[in-house]
Amino acid sequence: MNDGRDLLVGEKEKKAMTQIKDHMELVGSCCETLKDAYDTYIEGDMERFEEYAKWMREKETEADDARRRVELSIHSGAFMPIYREDYLNLAELVDKVADNCILATNLLSFTQIDIPEEARGRIAGLVEKTIECVDALDETISLSMKDRKKVDEGAHRVEQLEEAIDDQEYQLRSFLYRMPIDGYHKLLLNDLVEKIGSISDAAEDASDRIVIMLSKRI
Repeated sequence: MNDGRDLLVGEKEKKAMTQIKDHMELVGSCCETLKDAYDTYIEGDMERFEEYAKWMREKETEADDARRRVELSIHSGAFMPIYREDYLNLAELVDKVADNCILATNLLSFTQIDIPEEARGRIAGLVEKTIECVDALDETISLSMKDRKKVDEGAHRVEQLEEAIDDQEYQLRSFLYRMPIDGYHKLLLNDLVEKIGSISDAAEDASDRIVIMLSKRI
């Protein structure tokens, strides 16, 4: 069985894979900052929250630039033609992880919605589990450069975390809908939870793509 090391068959491929990893690290930074932004938001420190939000937008812009470098490397001849579309799709899916982090942060920034104290810890738990899921995606990408045999384990970990997040999201939405607050307030909170949940959805899509890509090399 192919162990995945044939992916690095030349300098262009090595460069592209390094760029893919760099891109993932920037995306991971966006997700980690989401926790800091959320924590300062519920503390009521809006000045620090906006600083984190600004920093996240800067990192997301850097991630966009990194994705474009990956695309340029691929279009310049990295990887065999049959595999190039897979790598382009992977870069787009990874980028969606950062995009969804920004959407969640922007919602807080634009609406400045009041998060009931009873829900704050539950949403924080969702954010923490989401970061864990994105970290698992990062590990899966790293494994894809070393040993294909372990990639399935990494992708399975991402899937398990995404399923756990789905369950948390469902329980949280149910909790919010039962709270004695007005309907518009509930809709905004539901939108926030949905946007946070979409981060792990994108992470799972990316890990699935990695498995499909490597399965072609068996």
